[in-house]
Parts: sequence; C-alpha cells; structure tokens
Amino acid sequence: MIRFAKYESLTAFKKEVSSFLEQDEAANNLLLGVLQSLSEQDATPLLMAALWKNDDLGLVLFQTHPKQIILSKPTALSSQDIHELGQKLVQTVQPIPGFIGEKKITTELALYVSQALGTHAKIHMEQTIYKLEKVKNTLQTNGKLRRVIASDHAVIKEWIYQFCQETNQPLSLDEASIKATFLINKGNLVAWEVNEELVSMASATRPTQHNITISYVYTPSNQRKKGYASDCVSDFTQRLLDRGYQTTSLYADQSNPTSNYVYRQIGYEPIMDSIVIQFQ
Repeated sequence: MIRFAKYESLTAFKKEVSSFLEQDEAANNLLLGVLQSLSEQDATPLLMAALWKNDDLGLVLFQTHPKQIILSKPTALSSQDIHELGQKLVQTVQPIPGFIGEKKITTELALYVSQALGTHAKIHMEQTIYKLEKVKNTLQTNGKLRRVIASDHAVIKEWIYQFCQETNQPLSLDEASIKATFLINKGNLVAWEVNEELVSMASATRPTQHNITISYVYTPSNQRKKGYASDCVSDFTQRLLDRGYQTTSLYADQSNPTSNYVYRQIGYEPIMDSIVIQFQ
C-alpha cells in the first residue's frame, strides 16, 4: 500500500527525506544538491512530496524549476505503485510540466500522467549518471588547470552559449553572459590552458556531504579530439577528491559516445540511466 505526502515546510521536508537521499548521493546528486542549497529564506519550492510504501520511503519528488519535477532514485516500485502515484499527482499537482529521473520509473509515470491529462509526453534528453571514486588515467597533454577569472568572461560566455545549444538547453547570449558571470564569481569554474590559451572548461556544483557534481564540460569544436577535455575533467576531479569529497558525479548525454568513452577512461562508472520527459 502506498501513501503520497506533500510538504509545505522546507525544514520538515529536509528532515523527512535527507537520510533516504543520502543513501546514494551520486545518483541523487541533482535533487539532494538543490535541496541542501535552499533555506527557509529562499522562495518556496513548487513541489515537495514523497511516496511511502509500507511505511518506508520509496520515492522523493521535488520541483524548483518550472519545466520539470525531479524524481529521486526509487526503491522497488511496482507498476501498480507507479499508476497510483500518477493518479495522486494528477489529482493534487497542477501543472505537471515534466519529469527528470531514473529512466524506467520516470517513463512509466510520464506515460500514465500523459494519458490521464490527454497530453503528449516528449523525451527531451536521455543521460547516464556516472560516479567516480578514484581517477584512473594520467594527463596526456601539455597544459595546466586554472581557475577561470573575470577577464575570461568573453570566452566563457560564448562557450556556455554553445554548450547549451549542443545540449538542447538553448539560451540567449545575454543569458549566457549572466550565467558566465555567476559561475566565475562562484569560484568553481576551471579551464584547461595550453600555451596561455583556454581550450576546455568544467565546473563543480551541488556539493553534498560526500559527493560533488561536475558540469558544464565543454571544449570548442576547433580544440576537440586533442585530449583537452579528458585532462581538464581528470585533473579537476582529482583536485575535488583532494578537497575531501569521497566521490564525484556527472551527467553524460547518451547520444554522445565520445564524452561517455572519455569519462569511463578517467574512471567514471555508470550508476543510473536518467531521462528528461516534458509534456506538451
């Protein structure tokens, strides 16, 4: 028997679900990282909810972004459980823009919701979540990792714009400029530099107790297939481990075999398939 619970208090929600999410920080890096970054002084999340099965937590649902509800890594849920959850969502949550979560459960839930609402469910992106505990490879290129600074803004703005275009998350140049400023000021954006030229970048985000996530991995087209992204991510990952994180994680687009190969060579292991589904 399942029970669907919605929460109004961020503090109460954190207390209820954090230990469940922390059982797999890497797989839950998106939901857990966003949740832990918020306080009661921030805007109230659009949705805080949990699915209970036989008095045990089975799934956490969290929404701060208008286009998607984040689903945690689930426990063993039957099709009947998913259908009952879909029914509860349709009855109590409006609007339901889409989901991001473990592929099988998310796909089944989206299919039920789309049929109940009479909408079309569209796959926006299919990704693999990777986790690393130890860097395997050694650096291959004659370069160095350095922190990105304000004077790099023009380059980084263009790279963020291109990165978002390639990952089907388009934004304007003005929005890319704002994002570049934010990431630079936050201090966790790095670049691989060869002969005083930036050739690849990566960022760290969503730190949790033992894990931190790498994102915004990008190399401009004229610098690809030279090993720069591999060295950038590898060196950056090692530095994050040296800071005290036990693991690092990242999302990789399944349609890009090159990046998936590179991450595996560094030491990243696939732990969960993730899918983004939006309703139209």
